[in-house]
Amino acid sequence: MIYKRLMGYVDEHISRFSLALLCMIVFSAVTGASMWIIKMVIDKIFIARDIQMLYLIIVLIPSMYLLKGVAAYGQNYLMFYISQNVILKIRGQLFGKLISLSHDFYVRNSSAKMMARVTNDVTLLQAALFQVPATIFRDGFTIIIMIGVVFFLNWKFALITLLVFPIAALHLISFAKKMRSASRQGQHQISEIYAVLQEAMTGISVIKSFVQEQKEIERFKAENDKYYHAMQKFIRVDARSSPIMEFMGALGVSFIVWYGGRDVINNVWTAGSFFAFMTAVFSIYQPLKNFAATNSILQQAMSGAERIFSLLDEKPTIVNSPGAHALPPFKQKISFSNVSFSYQEGRAVLPNFSLSINSGEAIALVGPSGSGKTSVANLLLRFYDPQAGAITVDGRDIKKITLGSLRNQIGVVTQDVMLFNETVAYNISYGGRNAGIEAIKAAAKAANAHEFVLRLPHGYDTIVGERGVRLSGGERQRLAIARAILKNPPILILDEATSALDAESEKLVQEAIERLMIERTTLIIAHRLATIRRADRIIVLDKGIIVEEGTHDQLVKNEGIYSHLHNLQIL
Repeated sequence: MIYKRLMGYVDEHISRFSLALLCMIVFSAVTGASMWIIKMVIDKIFIARDIQMLYLIIVLIPSMYLLKGVAAYGQNYLMFYISQNVILKIRGQLFGKLISLSHDFYVRNSSAKMMARVTNDVTLLQAALFQVPATIFRDGFTIIIMIGVVFFLNWKFALITLLVFPIAALHLISFAKKMRSASRQGQHQISEIYAVLQEAMTGISVIKSFVQEQKEIERFKAENDKYYHAMQKFIRVDARSSPIMEFMGALGVSFIVWYGGRDVINNVWTAGSFFAFMTAVFSIYQPLKNFAATNSILQQAMSGAERIFSLLDEKPTIVNSPGAHALPPFKQKISFSNVSFSYQEGRAVLPNFSLSINSGEAIALVGPSGSGKTSVANLLLRFYDPQAGAITVDGRDIKKITLGSLRNQIGVVTQDVMLFNETVAYNISYGGRNAGIEAIKAAAKAANAHEFVLRLPHGYDTIVGERGVRLSGGERQRLAIARAILKNPPILILDEATSALDAESEKLVQEAIERLMIERTTLIIAHRLATIRRADRIIVLDKGIIVEEGTHDQLVKNEGIYSHLHNLQIL
């Protein structure tokens, strides 16, 4: 099945592959013809002293090897072209698949392990696509031609040869299974190394602040040692194959030299025929040895291909329903009607949740950690689907709305701002397709970001670093707000947007948020109650259930959960 899927990629390049096969046939044919050259050199030149044959041979030898070199170049160039284009397509499909998969896939899987499939597994497959077909077909043709040569030279010795070499190759079948199993373990373990490495790089400030460098070194060493032992197992299997083939082949050659040497001495056949025969036999042995070496590359590639195709076969859990239609511009109301949702079966996050949000309202969700606040936002964005109930926008069930048209009308600003390792302008322009620099600057000004951007080394062309590491928390937040302003969505989700900021930064961010909220329907998720005083309604959640609802002043007087949280924060 894996081979069939891989050949499906090669079929797109069948004309070049056919030309590469022709080059391999020419290469093998010239190799076979060189046996005739050996026979003529010994019998006609060294023994019969034929001067005409000498002149012919000195012209033929460079001509033949020029043709062989051209064929070798053609084969290598064409196979490299094919392998590169196949890998280009597979790598693109992998990235496309990763982008298309639903939010829950990334909750269940490590991003570093997925990176290993796009990098390490694809690299192994690329090496196999370049080397394995060349070995199988070129060396296969060489073996067929050489078998014809040895039968032509001496059919009796040819039969003896055909009995010896298959015995030498039998062990490859049993080794292949062991090598693939060991390779599969090694590739799984390299993905674990990627995961540890990524966590160490992204969590370096935590590691250093807790003085846990040695602990992480030991953690990496443990995973690295597991990979070492997995590859040692692979190498032990791989290393045994070639010596066994060489020993078995050497026994066969020794027998042929002994038996054939007697016939040469007794003038049963000529010395030239015998040397040509022996050279042909060795020419069969080398391709068989190449098969043994290629086997390890093939097994690694096949285990990598298994992992690649398993990822390509993943299906997103959240997709457009059949007949889904685009959502018209939002005007009226968002409704959660008897929504029940859980991440794990038997552990309801939102049991029978109902909420109505009118157009233009600012609704705040508050409550203890784990009360379901962020889950409400995730469901509205349709990162997940509820197990029961319905979520509607202007009376339309969001399951029957295309994902793109739904999410295009929602802007999101979170505490953990994700910025790309690109320019300031690139990150802001994410909010508007084909936005010009003037629109980008206008959004930055509205977000209180323009002034600090101008102070950066290259202004709007400054690279912000991985996840915006070269900027402060407040600066990252303001770029995220500028991005949302440029998108200009009618619905806005603010998830802890002003958390973990100093007083000055919070003031600038809060001003930007207030501008962003103008004439928009806003869902605010916050722990810090000071940021939601101006909300039209505050919804208090406890274990996914609405326990209180009202304005800030009303809820403070109720002496319920909200009042308790408020009192804790002002102490």
